[in-house]
Amino acid sequence: MAILFMPDGSGNNIFSFWSDEVSIIELTGEISSNGGDGGVFGGYSPSADEYIRLLDNAENNDGVKAVVLKINSPGGEVVASEKLARKVKEVSEKKPVVAYIETIGASGAYMAAVPSDYIVAEKHSMVGSIGVIMGLSHYYELYEKIGINTTTIKAGKYKDIGSPNRPMTDEEKKMLESMTDEMYGDFIKWVAENRGMDINKTYEVAEGKIYTGSQAKKAGLVDAVGVEQDAIDKASELANISNPTVVYYDANKPAGLFGLSINDIVYHLGYGIGRGLNPNIEQKTIKLSY
Repeated sequence: MAILFMPDGSGNNIFSFWSDEVSIIELTGEISSNGGDGGVFGGYSPSADEYIRLLDNAENNDGVKAVVLKINSPGGEVVASEKLARKVKEVSEKKPVVAYIETIGASGAYMAAVPSDYIVAEKHSMVGSIGVIMGLSHYYELYEKIGINTTTIKAGKYKDIGSPNRPMTDEEKKMLESMTDEMYGDFIKWVAENRGMDINKTYEVAEGKIYTGSQAKKAGLVDAVGVEQDAIDKASELANISNPTVVYYDANKPAGLFGLSINDIVYHLGYGIGRGLNPNIEQKTIKLSY
């Protein structure tokens, strides 16, 4: 069995050189629509679309016989997680997909693992956290204490829902709760349908609970407790190949200044200057996450 490493953040189709390949696609960090970075000297976190691009390449290359989704992620944004999960399901309908939860496969990352043909988790990994969370911050009491006044001009009763500058009304809270309830119900159905679980049983094991890999096995959330090689062996078995070429694909770009192109450096410098001129860039009052 040959093992190769192919770090790639470009989105290029690099699945083209080997037959009987088991592709290891590494899902690391928070799942988001736009990805993230730590500035010129920081690291890089791929967007959901970059992972989807790697999965798409694996799906459409005849040399790739199976995929192992190696997961080290706590989850992330609702829509980004759903997009990634749908892509995993699409790939699994064409060729075997095995999910391997190494350290953590929770919330949206577990959602992405669910449509795999088989899920392997390390014994003491963290699995589950099936739920939805909405984070809101309120600063109005602090503003009152330090003498800051704010004025909001709006058209539409709920246009400033979630504003940190005033208390939330009961009506607004119910509106937001109805949104999270809908998303939670869809998450439950996704798990039940793809894992072949009873819907009531799925509700019981959900509720945002975190499990170790061994506990998740007992709860029916994973198929086996094991190590990475077990996931590779299972993928090979499902693909009916005996001596695969194992190739690792990492969507992360090289971290730090010396891993960046001149375009990246200019972008980061400009972005930093822009953030300094307008600190409200990307300010969010409501964030929904799996």
